Amino acid sequence: MVRIRMAGLADAGLMTDLRCAFLEEIGQRLEDGFADRLRSWIDEALSDGRLQLWLAELDGRVAGCAAINTYARMPSANYPNGIGWHLHNVYVKPANRKAGIAVALLSAVGAAAREQGVDVLSLHSEPSARGLYERFGFRVSEDAMSMSLA
Repeated sequence: MVRIRMAGLADAGLMTDLRCAFLEEIGQRLEDGFADRLRSWIDEALSDGRLQLWLAELDGRVAGCAAINTYARMPSANYPNGIGWHLHNVYVKPANRKAGIAVALLSAVGAAAREQGVDVLSLHSEPSARGLYERFGFRVSEDAMSMSLA
């Protein structure tokens, strides 16, 4: 049975490992020292509340995760409370896929977002995961743009 729980500071190392596994799986080459910088960022972001993490456990072992960054927006018709969450790193270990873990994680994040008055839950999706997110109600936004400064 899948158990979803909120992660805390004690889980920062585990989340660092899961995030690195996810990034490498999608083809990113991580430079030396990246995991250490990521761990420091996770520690700080968990401490100041701009990051929330959920872990999925299957048979007592961590099988996947999801993370959100909170952000404030100027209130509008689409953001009446001025609160948004950006969903990151919905990741299930390869050996645990197709067991309903991603669905359980998304359900937990969605319930928490509704409970906390979040206006919009956004994400960037790998093409292979788009169908999963669409089943949850996510839609492709045609008006969003970004500019990379890295």
